[in-house]
Amino acid sequence: MGEALRVSDKKERSSNIELMRIVMILLIIMHHYVVNSTVMDGVQMDAITPNVIFLQLWGMWGKTGINAFVLVSGFFLCTGRLTWQKYFKLVLEIFFYNIVIYVVFLVMGYESLSLKALFHVFFGIFHYAGDGFFASFMLFYLFVPFLNLLIKNLNSVEWHRLLALLIFVQVVTVTIFRSHAFNEISWYMTLYLLGAYLRIQAGDWSKQFSFSLKWLIVFVLLAWVSVLGIDYLCYSFHYGSWGTAFYLVSDSSKLLAFLVGVAIFQTFRNMPLGHSRFINELAKTTFGVLLIHGNSDAMRKFLWQDIVGVPAMLDAPLPSLVAHAAVSAVLIYAVCAAIDYARIQFFEKPIMGWIASKYGK
Repeated sequence: MGEALRVSDKKERSSNIELMRIVMILLIIMHHYVVNSTVMDGVQMDAITPNVIFLQLWGMWGKTGINAFVLVSGFFLCTGRLTWQKYFKLVLEIFFYNIVIYVVFLVMGYESLSLKALFHVFFGIFHYAGDGFFASFMLFYLFVPFLNLLIKNLNSVEWHRLLALLIFVQVVTVTIFRSHAFNEISWYMTLYLLGAYLRIQAGDWSKQFSFSLKWLIVFVLLAWVSVLGIDYLCYSFHYGSWGTAFYLVSDSSKLLAFLVGVAIFQTFRNMPLGHSRFINELAKTTFGVLLIHGNSDAMRKFLWQDIVGVPAMLDAPLPSLVAHAAVSAVLIYAVCAAIDYARIQFFEKPIMGWIASKYGK
């Protein structure tokens, strides 16, 4: 009976976390609607409009989404094992989309055939290390076995001291003192350790849905207030650009990006949601959705400027802009998820099935 309850709880937790991953990808798509579309390139702070404010509030959650996404790895892998098969599956997915999307855009005229372009397709996972999510995430993953060794040998006091030091260096000094301590790979290691802490060491407070939801609401409101407050200061002193208002959420380790990300993870983790096969199946495509819609500069131009037509919406009526942004996010997720589901069925499953039969899981 005890084992059955643990399995049931695991199913419920998995649906909670998988739903969070879906929502996080939607937040990242919303972020890209603003920052990858060039819609705000000509915006000046002395001519701020309701449309600009909406776009700022709509597109400010990309880094918080990344934080919650990485926390999942620490929460689950800290007591598990990252096998070479699991890692290879992610590498295979990255190369699949890099090659296929490059060839498609080459035919369409969005890409050129050059050594530089081919270098980015095949070696971008190393070239963009520390300056791109996919490259940084995959290299960070190589440290997981060593991070788990560290986790096994930390006592409670050491846990708290290590996390306090890491957060001070990478959050406090970066946000308040404008240091250059932030690096994506080391930051993902910090989030991994924090996710492990929340699973292994944190007290009962970390398992309370109402507590988590309350702080999520507080941090989201603070993030909105920070954007509007910086907007006002920039307008009053004729300083900065629309992006200046993103200061507290502009990088993953900025204070409010960090706090909102943790609160999102905790809220979804503790959400009273039962097991959902649909959510779990849909969530399998989240990494693929990221890879497709955020693949390259060519994809950014093709998707956001030519297909979705975001730049033209800056001067549209506000209700039209809101509807356009919302529908675009959902449709992009749906189309990319459908593409990735097909890849999983017709490409990934046969290859990984053959590997499993040859080498085991």
